[in-house]
Amino acid sequence: MVRFKNRYFTAEIIPLDNGHTVQPLNLKTYDILKSVLATTEQIHGEFGAAAIKNGLDVKYCNESTQIAIIRCRHGPHRLLASSLPFLSSIGKRKVQLQSMYTGATLVKCYKFLKKFHQEKMNEALKMCRTEEEKKKIFEIMSKTKYGL
Repeated sequence: MVRFKNRYFTAEIIPLDNGHTVQPLNLKTYDILKSVLATTEQIHGEFGAAAIKNGLDVKYCNESTQIAIIRCRHGPHRLLASSLPFLSSIGKRKVQLQSMYTGATLVKCYKFLKKFHQEKMNEALKMCRTEEEKKKIFEIMSKTKYGL
C-alpha cells in the first residue's frame, strides 16, 4: 500500500472592488476549485491540470477572514504553487490570492492560522482607543474558529 503525501496551501483571498462598497465574499468551494484548476491549465497546460486534479480539494474556507486552505498532492504541488499568484477571479468576483503558508499537515496550517489571527488581533487592539472598540474586536474574533 502506498501512502500519498499532501501539501496544504494557506491563502488569503483579497477582493478587488476598485473602491466600491465591500460586499461579503460568497465563496463556494466548487468555485475555488474550478478557478484554481482553470488557472493551472492556463499556465501549465493540460498536463498541469491533470496532475493537480486528482488530489485537489479545499479543506477550509472562511468568508469572514477570507482565508482558504487548499490541499494538493506532494508531487504536483509545485505546479499549483506557481499558478496560485496568477489566479484573478473566483466565480464572477475579481480577486487576488496571496499565499501565506505551505504546510505538510492540516494541523500545522491551523497552528499557523491561530498565530496569524492572534497577531492581527494584537495589532487591532493596539489601535483601539476605547473599551467599546476592544469589545467589538473581541466579538469579531470570537466568530472565527481561532479566536480567544
